[in-house]
Amino acid sequence: MTKSKGRKTLTDRRGFVALALASLGAPMAAPGASPAHQPAAGSKPELQHARLPRRLAADFHLHIDKRLPALRPSFEAAGRETGLSWRLLAALGYQESRWRPSAVSPRGAQGVMMLMPVTATKMGVKNVFAADENIFGGARYLAYMKERIPKRILDPDRTLLALAAYNMGIGHLEDARIITQMRKKSPDRWSDVRANLHRLSDPAWHTRVKRGYANGRETAQFVERVSQFAAILETAIPENIVAQE
Repeated sequence: MTKSKGRKTLTDRRGFVALALASLGAPMAAPGASPAHQPAAGSKPELQHARLPRRLAADFHLHIDKRLPALRPSFEAAGRETGLSWRLLAALGYQESRWRPSAVSPRGAQGVMMLMPVTATKMGVKNVFAADENIFGGARYLAYMKERIPKRILDPDRTLLALAAYNMGIGHLEDARIITQMRKKSPDRWSDVRANLHRLSDPAWHTRVKRGYANGRETAQFVERVSQFAAILETAIPENIVAQE
């Protein structure tokens, strides 16, 4: 039973990373496949999105060595508790705070996972600047967002939509999904929802939904960056490196 669950978790994580890379326009070869993939004749090419800026990628690799070791046990433990990939949680934490436990945003979010005070309290965090508590709170909040995504939506779309909800709130995400459906696209596919997020800042669209304006472009980039960081961690810290207790 444990081995079966482990295989499913690994498959789900690979599926998430594969979709994330595909949605970012980055190549990822399937096991045993040729690394050079050419689209079928007459097929529409994938929409290309910005790659991780070189300086940001360099800083990330540096911080993997300098900052992640102290936080990795907490990410691993939070992953075990929530069933989420610890690498995904670490990528989320890096996007939020650059793995700085004392970080504070202009909007009042705090700690590694940039929790708002109300969210921190709801997730049982007593000391928001204690890295382990904050990481567990952020992991629980992402898991909570994932539970609020309709059950029919499967991973990896489910996780990508949950990341968007983590950033902009479930209400604004639902508005984006409604707009996506208005435009005859699938509200259950991250790629379709992502393509419509920017409309939440367009009065022609956000006035037609319940919660109004939101910075959808910011959320699209947020999910993109978390996905990129997670993909890098998959390569930098492969499965055969034993997790620390």
